[in-house]
Formats: sequence, C-alpha cells, structure tokens
Amino acid sequence: MIYQALPLDGAWKMKYSEEPYTPSTCPDFEGFLVDHAVPAYWENMKERLLQAGMPDAFRINPEYGNQRYPMSGSCPDMALPNIAGNFFYRRCFTFDGAKGEKSLWFGGVMNAASVWLNGTFLGRHEGYSTPFELAIPAGLLAEGENEIVLSVSNERLAGFDGQPIVGITSRAACEYSGGITDSVELRTYLSPLRDLAVLISEDCRRAEVRVESVSRVSLSFTVADGDRVLREGTATGDFSFDTEGLAFWSPENPKLYTLTVCCGDAVLTRRFGVRRLTVRGTQLLLNGVPYYWLGSCEHCYYPETVQPPHDVAFYRGVIRRLRALGFNAIRFHTHIPYEEYMTAADEEGMLMHVECPNNTSLAEWQEIVRFCRRHTSTVIYCCGNELQLYDDFLEHLRASADFVHGNTDALFSPMSALRGLEYAFNNEPEKMDEVVKEPMPHNPRRFALASQFCDLYNSYTSGNHSYRSTECDAERVDGWSPVYNKPRLSHEICIDGTYTDLSLKDRYRGTRIGKTEMFSSLEEHLLSKGLLERAPLYFKNSCEWQRRVRKYGFEAVRSSETVSGYDFLGPIDTHWHTFGYDVGMMNEFYEMKPSESVRNVLRYNSPTVLLHDLGRRANFRSGETLSCRILASCYGVAGTQEGRMTLCLTVGDEVVFEADESIASLEGGRIHEIYAHSALLPRVKKPAEMKLSVSLAGEGLSAENEWELYLYPAEEITLPGGNLVISNGLCEEELLSLLESGRDVVLFGAAPFQSNATSFKIALAGRTAGNLATVISEHPITRDLPHGGFCGWQFESMLEGGRAVILESDEVPFDPIIEVVSSHKNVIRQAALFELRALGGRLLVCGFRLCEDDPAAMWLKGQILRYAQSDAFAPRHTVGRDALLSLLHNRVERSAENTNFAMNPNDKTAIRKKL
Repeated sequence: MIYQALPLDGAWKMKYSEEPYTPSTCPDFEGFLVDHAVPAYWENMKERLLQAGMPDAFRINPEYGNQRYPMSGSCPDMALPNIAGNFFYRRCFTFDGAKGEKSLWFGGVMNAASVWLNGTFLGRHEGYSTPFELAIPAGLLAEGENEIVLSVSNERLAGFDGQPIVGITSRAACEYSGGITDSVELRTYLSPLRDLAVLISEDCRRAEVRVESVSRVSLSFTVADGDRVLREGTATGDFSFDTEGLAFWSPENPKLYTLTVCCGDAVLTRRFGVRRLTVRGTQLLLNGVPYYWLGSCEHCYYPETVQPPHDVAFYRGVIRRLRALGFNAIRFHTHIPYEEYMTAADEEGMLMHVECPNNTSLAEWQEIVRFCRRHTSTVIYCCGNELQLYDDFLEHLRASADFVHGNTDALFSPMSALRGLEYAFNNEPEKMDEVVKEPMPHNPRRFALASQFCDLYNSYTSGNHSYRSTECDAERVDGWSPVYNKPRLSHEICIDGTYTDLSLKDRYRGTRIGKTEMFSSLEEHLLSKGLLERAPLYFKNSCEWQRRVRKYGFEAVRSSETVSGYDFLGPIDTHWHTFGYDVGMMNEFYEMKPSESVRNVLRYNSPTVLLHDLGRRANFRSGETLSCRILASCYGVAGTQEGRMTLCLTVGDEVVFEADESIASLEGGRIHEIYAHSALLPRVKKPAEMKLSVSLAGEGLSAENEWELYLYPAEEITLPGGNLVISNGLCEEELLSLLESGRDVVLFGAAPFQSNATSFKIALAGRTAGNLATVISEHPITRDLPHGGFCGWQFESMLEGGRAVILESDEVPFDPIIEVVSSHKNVIRQAALFELRALGGRLLVCGFRLCEDDPAAMWLKGQILRYAQSDAFAPRHTVGRDALLSLLHNRVERSAENTNFAMNPNDKTAIRKKL
C-alpha cells in the first residue's frame, strides 16, 4: 500500500438547496444527520433524508413523467423522479497526526464538489467519470478533531466550448443522478509514489512503466507469475523491462503478470498483460496477428439498481456471458466503466473501448486516460458519440489524441460516428460546398485533418450496417475505404427491435424502474385494442424475426473486406433510451430471447465466419440450379492454415447434395472463397424448407453456418372467370358495388383500404414506426406453406414493398389470416392477408408484393386463387355496409416515418446549436 486511509464513509449532516453552491466561502449550516449518507445516490436515499427530518421540498428531474403509450412521434427517454439541485455535507473526524503528505480522495461524485477543510477551501472538482483527490496543504490538518464540508451539485456541467457534458450515466434514467457515489478517504502517503501504468511497445518486446510521483523516487521492482519472480531491478523514475518469454494477453488467453514496485515503506502492485493493438493499413492487429473486433455496446442499463454496481463478480458474469456469445470487445457508450468492470475485463479477457461523455473537457479527459490506462484491457479511447465534428472541435480532438498517444499504448478513435465528416452535412450549410459525393458523401478536408491524429474510425457507414442492415452492399462499403484509409469499426450495427416482453414486469417489482409506466401503460394500450392476450405471441414471433435480420446484418458486415469490426448495439435490451428499447439478443437480465441460441450467435459472431453470396434470396423453383459461392471471413489464425470444408443441402428431411473438400490455403485477416456450390434442385409438389449447412475445421479454425432457404413447385397462374373478380386495386365505389351484387372479390393490393408500407427490415428499436412481428394463422391458404406461425425468409420479397391493410374498426372482428404487428408504442391493427363476408359477397385481400420472379409469391398467388374458387372460401365474419365503411374510413394516428434516424432529440448534445 502506498498510503494509509482513514475512511470517511457513513453518517454526515446534510442540507438541501435547489440551486448549486459554487462560492469559495465555506457554507454555514446545521443540517440533518443522515445515516449512510456516503456513499449513496440521492435518489436511493430519499426515505433516509425524510427520516432525518429534512423537508420534502426537493426539486425533481423535469424530464420525469412524460413516458406513456401510445405515442406516434419521438419517444422520450426513460426518466425517473431523481432529486435535482445541491446538497451540503458536514462531518467531523479525528486525525492521529500521522506524518506524510495528505489528501482527500473521492471515489466518485455526481457531478461536482466544492471542498472545505477546517474552513479553508481546498478546491472544486467538476466531472463524474473518475475518482479524484485534493491535496491538503501542510499545517491545515490538526491532530485531533477536524471538520470537512462539501457542496455537491448534480446540475449539468459545461465542457468543451461551453457545451453541456452528457453521457449515459447523466442522461435518461440517470438524468439528475446525484450524490457521493463511492467512498471518501483521508489519505496519508508513505512516499512520493502515487501511481504507475505498464505500457507495451508496438512490437510487444518491451514493457515501459510510467511512474507518477510528486518528487524524485528510488524504486525497486519485481515482475512475477504467481510466486515465480521473472524480472527484478531498481529505478529512479520511469523504467522498462523486456518481455521475452512472457505469454501474450488476449481475450482468448487473458494471461496476467504482477508488477510490484517498492519505494521506502510504500508498495504498489499492478497486474498487467503483454498485449498491443496496432494498425496495419485498414486492419487491426492484436499482438501482431490480424484481429477482428467483435464488439458489443455497453449502455449502462441496470434494471434492478439503475446505477452500475461496484461489484467485480457481477461484471465477471457479464463478461463471461458475452465471451460465450463470441464477443471479444466492449464499447462503453459515453461513460467510463468502474474500476471493477475494467478489472473483470483484465481477468476474464475482454478488450475495452472507453468513450467519455459528450463534450468532456480536456482536463477531465486527461483524468480519464490516467485512470483507464492502468488496465490491460483498455486499448481504444474515444471522445464521445455522434457529435458534430466542426473545425474547432477537431482541434480539441487533436489535443485529446496527443495525450492518448503520449501517455498510453492504446489507439485513438475521434468519435463514434463521424458527423460532419461522413454524414449530417446539413447541420452546417455553410460547409456544404466542401462535401463531395463520390465514392460516398464526405468532407475530404476534414478527413485530412482527422487522419493526422486518428488511428481508426468508428464509422456510421451511411447506416448500411445499422438502420439499413438488410440493404447492405459489401462491395459498395468496401469501395468507400479510400475515404477512410484506416481501420473502420462499424458503429452500432443491427438497430433491430422486438416487442416488449410483458412477462418481465414482475422482475421489476419493487425497483424504481418498476414504478414507471413502461409496462403498465403498454398493457392498458393493448387492452384498449383487444390485443393484450396476443402480446406473448407477438413477443415470441418478434424474436424470430429479429433473429433472422440480425444474422443477416452481422454477415453483411463480415462480407466487407475493409471493415475491421463492429460494435453491436444490442447484446441486451436497454430501456433507458426511448423507454422500451428492446434491441437485444438477450433481455436486460442477460437471458437469451426466444428462438436465439448461443450456437446460432456463434455462427455469425466468431473470429472466422462462413458466408454465402446469395444476398437476400431465399426462394427457389423446382428443377432450377442453386449456385452460390461459399466464403470464409478468416481471423484468429496466425499465418496460413489448411482446413476442411463440409457442405450439406437438405430439402425437408432429405439430403440432396453433400460435399467434403480440403482447403489448401487460408490466410488470417482475409475473406476467402472456399467453395463454388452448384446443385440441381429436385422437383416438389408442395413448398418445402431447405437448409444449406457448411462447416470448416482446421488447426486454429472452427466455424459452421446454416441458412434458411425454400423450394417451391413451378406455378402457372391461370385467371379464373365466373363470379370471381380479381383486381390489383379498386376504388371504394367499385368494391361496394361488386360486393352488393353478390360477387366474390380478390384484391392483390391494399386499395381502397388504408394501409402502411411493409418491409423485411424489422422496426428500429425504440421507435414508434415500423413493424415488429408477423402472425400466420391456421387457414387453407397457408396449410401447405412451411412456416412456424410467422413470416420467415420466404416472405422477404413479399414484405419488401408490400402493404399492411389497416383494420382499425371496433365494428369489424380482427381476425387476419396473416397479421403484420405494428410497433407496440403506437398499436395499429393490420393484416397482409384477410377475408370477410360483406354486403352479399366475399372479399379476400392480399397486401403482399407478389412478383413474377419470386417463386414463393407466385405459389401464394396461385394458392389464393385456388382457395377463392373452392368451397373452402368461407370467411368466418360477416359485416354490414356501415361496418365495412368504418374500416375503409378509419382514422388512425400514424407513426412518424422515422422519429429518430441517427438524430436523437433526447440527446441534448448530439447536435450543437452553435457550429
């Protein structure tokens, strides 16, 4: 230990003020004695404050109370009734007169603290991302009784250019979090030594130890592996040692050693690993080997506690769960992880991308870097999320990068998503003449500036991997590489939502989030629509859809030769963001959602991933040839390896093609074509599901993948005559007239009904627009269709460009054949296929897009026509003229087309007023 600590936790006298107190004069107050005042968040101690006699006159978070379904525009963040303002703290303590330099150390404060000792102002600290300490001048501390007074404010702080500092832990559910959030100590130092960090050289051959001290020091040191001493020596400041014979640290092998430094009676130990993340062209290398960044995004959402826990065991569990799913890295969205999180990452093996709150000042940035650089796992530093990178800010980023490069062995990324460089140019109309359109819209002057100090980019990629992940063109994305000319990590891939799981409501019982309307207002909204009982089915089918588009999205990223990795937005649901943010492959308790499995995730989230080049095509005709290339995005391999590939194509339960091939040369860090597949498909009388399964094995290689395909009989459409009218769209008068005359009508199209557009891209997480599930009912039309009760890949081209008919009328029973389930935030009853008896006729409506080149569409069209001419055409529900008119003329609060397309109105710092 390098200091003796006198803990100052426990009871303090406190007094509340609505306004922050910043003068240097020590405030005079009596206060109320509050048990367990330190450490504690104010929002967790309100009952204790009242029990102490404090008046219940707290100003609360003004954002609180605006979250309730339904809503059709921009969703607010989750907000809680946190106390806003300032608390004064006072306590006395006894000091024993120990010799040595002294300071007051604070493990955490939200957001700023002014400190007085024995009536003398020690200083003010602004910032909540790291611990801090204030030196105590000689002679100020008395032997015996002393008094400390604090003024703590949780008002937003001003950072760079006077802009507000905002991150995940000071926004949304944590808006106006406040308090002394970790221990307070009086520290008496035993020597000039204060801290140290171990930095690894670029070639991993040497370790440099940066020593922080208040004066010149004489040191002795040892490097040990358990009880075995590997290195030892002496130094008078910074020193280094060679790493020959020491194993590399990596997520796959998190080997740590122990450095012990002695300075007089002071002893400081630091665990470290030999590792270095470097750049070669557009590639990342870990310890000299091409490495793919399989990143998850940590949104700091903790359902039971709201604030992150100080519990290394908890974070070990999180990291183990993520590692089991293939992730090797975590990006911390606009917040700095606690010491316990980074320690767990060092021990369990997880690369860390730390990202400061938006607009963090340079002074606090330097504190963050010094705090995080002690950890082997920290390999990338980043200065925020989705801020506009105007010229003055780029110079601030240059200074931030210089500090990283001069004081760490890590890489620097300027910003997560590059507004002003690769998108969001309309925010600065005066700079539009600098933007060029080819090979993609970008500002080359600003890229030239950024390239001088950046090591890599977290690229928005024009939404190709996030908002438009089912439209991604890998060749186009690779064509943009010269613009960046550095490694790219794709920013927040797969922003895909699901329905909310109402069964989790009881898990929140007794928590502060459980007292919000996140679940209760949804239940009321669904009940008003008569759909509450269907919510579990909607959630289940939603997960089936999300699983499919997520797998496609991950594989689309891996198909790009010049993308070096990603941060996946949704390992878990994170409801602080536009409350009800069901983005995860797991729920917020780190439990897999229905239909997803660890094995399936590893198929697309592993160092080596197998791919095909069929794109989104899933449907094939009997007798045609299925041809595609099988590719391997190959990482985790040092040098060139041999492998063996097996391939199997099944139709139903029957194997129709097999291959077993030796692969002679697989070089790590590349995409290889490993097989050209071509097989004549058998003839079938009914639609059948196919599976294309591929595996690859070799030294250091293990990968498998499987794709969902479908086979349909050749369909020749013959249009019937007689009483049946077939149309691609009618006006209202025509439809009513035909039905009143007793005709049967099949509509291939939504008109004259109101409708919403459909897509195979599931709705963006947290938004009010888009669709989140499909439901296929038992019906003669769908009886021979292979389905699990929902629309899988066989419906991709039919949903893309199709229409969902709005069936909003309480006079007409809601009983669709194929339902398209809207966002639960603004429930609209819809169907892609439904039928009714009306006005003496029968009506069958199909809103799917039925293209002649899609075998599934042609089979479904033929099936609809066969059904409409058969005795089975017997709609269960009969409606009169008024009821049908109510369906045709319904009034619906439609959701905005996209309420938050990378421009979140709740993030008050994402777009600056002054540019």
